[in-house]
Parts: sequence; C-alpha cells; structure tokens
Amino acid sequence: MEAELQAQDLKLDSLLLDPNNYRLQDNDTFQSIAPERFHLERVQKGTFDRLLREGVKVLRDSIASNGFLPIERIVVVPYEHQDGKYLVIEGNRRVAALRQLSSEYEAGIELSPGVVAVFEAVPCIVVEENGEVAFFKETLMGVRHVGGIQEWGGFQRAKLIADLRDTHGVDLSDVAQRLGLTPNEVNRRYRAFKALEQMQGDDEFSDLATAKLYPIFHEAVSVPLVRDWLGWDPATFSFNNAETLENFYRLITPRPATDEGAEKPAKIATYSDVRNLREILVNPDAKADLLDLERGITDALSIARTKEKSRRWRVEVSDANTALVNIGALELNGFTEQDWRLLEELRATTQALLDIRRGD
Repeated sequence: MEAELQAQDLKLDSLLLDPNNYRLQDNDTFQSIAPERFHLERVQKGTFDRLLREGVKVLRDSIASNGFLPIERIVVVPYEHQDGKYLVIEGNRRVAALRQLSSEYEAGIELSPGVVAVFEAVPCIVVEENGEVAFFKETLMGVRHVGGIQEWGGFQRAKLIADLRDTHGVDLSDVAQRLGLTPNEVNRRYRAFKALEQMQGDDEFSDLATAKLYPIFHEAVSVPLVRDWLGWDPATFSFNNAETLENFYRLITPRPATDEGAEKPAKIATYSDVRNLREILVNPDAKADLLDLERGITDALSIARTKEKSRRWRVEVSDANTALVNIGALELNGFTEQDWRLLEELRATTQALLDIRRGD
C-alpha cells in the first residue's frame, strides 16, 4: 500500500525537527536519538543549533526577502508520541529558518505580513500513517538529496542506500532506480558504507571510525588491488584479511599523543593516498616502508616510483631505437645541426655505458 499524502497548513510550533536527519549524521559528535524523545525541548534545541550550522542563514535571508514559497511544502508525518505534533521528514532546514525568523520577530525585528502569516500556517504535506511511511521517507530523501536538490555528502548518501537495503530490504538495483543513480555507483557506496561499518564494530578502532573516513573506504573498495590486499568478500560485504585490515586501520587513523610529543596525523589521510597504494603495494620495498608508521606515505611512493623509473628505460630505449630505424632518407637530408647534435649526444651516452660494461 502506498503512503497517502494530504496538503495541510500547520502551525510552526507544531512541527518537530528530526534530530536523526541524514544531514546531521556525518558529524563526529552525532548520536542517534530515540523517537520517543524527539519532542523534548533540549533535543529540539540541539537539533536547531546544529541545523543553524548547515547554511540556514541563506534560507533565512531568502524567506525574509522573498517570502515562503508555498510550492515548496514541508513534508511531515504525525508524531505518535505527542498529540498535535508532526515530525518533519523533508524540509528541516526550512523549518529551522522559519524558527529563526519567528524568534527574531518576537524580539522586535520587522518582517513582512506574508512571512509572519506563515508562522501560523506553514504549507505542509502530511504523510498519513501506514506501514509505508518509513519507506516513503527514505525514498523521498534520496530523490531530493542523493542526486538532486541540495545534494548530501558521500557518507549521507551511502547511509541512505544502506538503510534502504538493510532496513527496508530493497534490492540495490531497485535502490539505483529509485534514486536516479547507476547500479555501479549504488553498489560502490553500499560497499564503502559496510566497510566503514565494519570498522565501527572493531574493538580497538571503533571510536576512530567516524563519517570523515567514508571517502577513504569509498576509494578502498573501488581499487581492485586494495580490495584484494584487504581481503574483500563480496558475499559478506566485509574485509576478511585480519592482519592487513589492522594495518590499514592504523594507517588511516592518527596515533595518540605521547609524553614526548603531540598526536601524529594519519599516514593515509585522503582518497588520493588510497589511490597511490596501487603503486606502493606491488613493490615489496615500498610496501614495507608503507607499514612503517614513523615514515610518511611520500617516502613509500618515492621508492615505488624510483623502482618504476629504473625499469622504464628499457621501453624508452627500445622506442628510441625504433624511431631511428624508421627515419627515411628524405627526412635525414632535412636534418638540422640541432638534430645531428642530438644523435651525437645519444651515441656518446651509449658508448659511455658500453665502456663501463667492458671495464674501460
């Protein structure tokens, strides 16, 4: 059964901000709030304060100048834990902006009559309660924020995909269709979220497994060589090589401060660092340097690239020889003095190397 929608104007003070809003979940200090506590004053104040840091000022200024557009209705659901209250499932930032304006108006700030009138009649869409409300919420949020209006960050998008898959049992192919994403992108985001979730369940590293690490895992599950190194199992959506996984966790997290100095930053700190593992892991010397936490990742990368350069000369010399063989008589007649000097330099360099081989 599909969720039933009804257009209705509601008082601003009857609308409850959602403290578990996806937009707020990539904050390191985020803690999930039980639904029966949403209406508590301190919970609503804390949610309002966090939303103010999400660019609400721009919305506040727009509404104050242009009014509240009725076509952008707030989507709400009746709040089951307090009569007469409605939980906002889409439009939390706009409700926060209206709350800020309402507070300013009560403090004496002048606003247009149209804006003041909205405080008593906020244009809303009420989602009637039935078994589809939660699923409707997830789908709506995804359509508007994963690939559309006011896009979320990577972690927020991945968590929504995981909720649709794990909580509502939606196949990832159907998730892709509903959110307007490619199946490959949905699969990659889901794998990355599950990899981060795995770290969040680790006894030693769970406290360090914050949403800020999502880009690291997004890249790690995307690079085949890194996936294989960590033992990715597509059947369980998890890494199974315990030894290398522990090393990886140590590489992507800062080391705590000691009596002798301050906290040392993570050795792998960006998704670019993860990409560079493609060069490092195939080189034993560079890989050993990578696992030495006292050295920077640039040292390991330098070792890998130096070894690569030392092997590359064979290809370059072979290419040069082919180019020389293919020089035609007509082209040779047109050589300049600079061209002949270049060949003389090549001959001199080659002769010097051959002399070294003979011991001359």
